[in-house]
Amino acid sequence: MRRFLIPGLAALTLTAQVALAAEQPTVEKYEITIPQQFNIPATGTAKAQFPEGFPLGVGSGMSFAERLPDGALIFWAVGDRGPNADSPKYAAKDGDKPRDAKIFPAPEFVPKFAKIKVAGGKAEVIEVKEIHDASGKPISGRPLDKGAVGSTGETPLDMDMKVLAFDAEGLDPEGIDVDKKDGSLWLCDEYGPFLINIDPATGNIRKKYAPGQGLPAELAARQPNRGFEGLAVTPGNKVVAAVQSILDNEGDLKASKAPFIRLVELDPATGAVRTLAYPHDVDAYKSSAAAKIGGMQAVSDTKFVLVEQAKGKDGKMRNVLYLVDIAGATDISGKTAPDGKPLESAADLAALAAMGVTPAKTTRLVDLVDLGWTAEKAEGIALVDEKTLAVSSDNDFGLALTVADPATDEDGKKVDAPGKYVLTGEGKMLYKGKETPTKFGIKASGEPGFLWILRFDAPLASR
Repeated sequence: MRRFLIPGLAALTLTAQVALAAEQPTVEKYEITIPQQFNIPATGTAKAQFPEGFPLGVGSGMSFAERLPDGALIFWAVGDRGPNADSPKYAAKDGDKPRDAKIFPAPEFVPKFAKIKVAGGKAEVIEVKEIHDASGKPISGRPLDKGAVGSTGETPLDMDMKVLAFDAEGLDPEGIDVDKKDGSLWLCDEYGPFLINIDPATGNIRKKYAPGQGLPAELAARQPNRGFEGLAVTPGNKVVAAVQSILDNEGDLKASKAPFIRLVELDPATGAVRTLAYPHDVDAYKSSAAAKIGGMQAVSDTKFVLVEQAKGKDGKMRNVLYLVDIAGATDISGKTAPDGKPLESAADLAALAAMGVTPAKTTRLVDLVDLGWTAEKAEGIALVDEKTLAVSSDNDFGLALTVADPATDEDGKKVDAPGKYVLTGEGKMLYKGKETPTKFGIKASGEPGFLWILRFDAPLASR
């Protein structure tokens, strides 16, 4: 695996006392080692850039499994829908509204969950298993067809920009945790959003919850590819999932000032569901819709550690850990504003309170960037013990987008954003209605996955 050195550090693993503030945690920093046997075969033209395949990504979600007698730590981890890249929008024929699309350079990839062992100065993937449907058939990470529950409206494309088949069972897993009663695993998904219970021995899905099918119907208004991003199972065995961003239920995301993101609590024993409001740091972003939750973990039945992972209005990535307390928070399932509009129509928390909603309470714990975090996305959070957290990064399977022969705008600037282009069913690439030779591809990003161990000086649940 390609070695990646943290700037200013001579080793991949270290323990450092951070002296930024009295309450800052001590940190152990690791690069996740993934044996080449777990690489994902590249297909088509992707083979040239990835002759040995794509490195497996496992940092989208994480949960603590056990501490071995020799002190080694074992974590459950999950990757997302597989290698993918942004692409132009797609219109099958003239007159069709262009739809969002994604490039899938390994279209038959089966989403996976894994075990990571931290011992002897390294963090290494030691076991990998596939996720299967209820019948035992492997699923894929390709999106669901338009109109299906959970569809994002995306068109899957291969490396040659040909349309791929949709997958009615497709999943984009983003979180993992352990059922406290039977030891099965819970996953959350970014498509549906879905909650999935699986058998850890076989990877088979045992139960699946969807909007309107065990979960609140209003969750179908999640922004495309911003379904559930974080998942936690409480000591009392409630399954709590975090929608990644504000819902798209007002029709104008750019103008939305929605002061909260939804958390959903499921009691798997009874099927009872509650929806709660998490008050994200609206002022940190250019727009409320830009805020993203990266992951979460329960530290008690009512308290969670959650990471806001998104680009701030200053253009810099935020990876800030918050302690979230849902005790006393209002159940907003099915609740609307007095005028019948969604609660997201509230202009701020004061307006939300006037609607009779008490949100969760939040306490800022630490900005990972202040501790030297360099990865773009912190997404996995695991509770090792009452004072210790593990955090992992999503490295997008080590690939990045490339653009050749980009078009230029009216100011002569090169246009690199794939979403500014439209690919037609005839294979033409258009920019503002005119054909262009622009091509999109992929390359190795060189970014590994990181796993950090944070040790605080006081129990997290007592804060």
